[in-house]
Amino acid sequence: MTTVAYLYLGALLFAGGALGSVIRTSVAARLAGIELMFAGATLTFVAASAGFHELDGQIAALVVIGVSVAQGVVGYSLTATLARSE
Repeated sequence: MTTVAYLYLGALLFAGGALGSVIRTSVAARLAGIELMFAGATLTFVAASAGFHELDGQIAALVVIGVSVAQGVVGYSLTATLARSE
């Protein structure tokens, strides 16, 4: 696959995540949409990094992965706390 194909795939993942986080009403579905947006951004960073032969995009992708993991942990704990209180 070419770099442009990876960029299109990243844009498609990001758009699907944005659409999913706007349309869905449950907290878990919105968090899943945000995770898709993070995946699209990560793929875009890595594809651009490979296309330009620079490491900046890969470092940014590692930062996005770290933020995504932290968001998943916080989102899960908030969802578990809300489920227990009801």
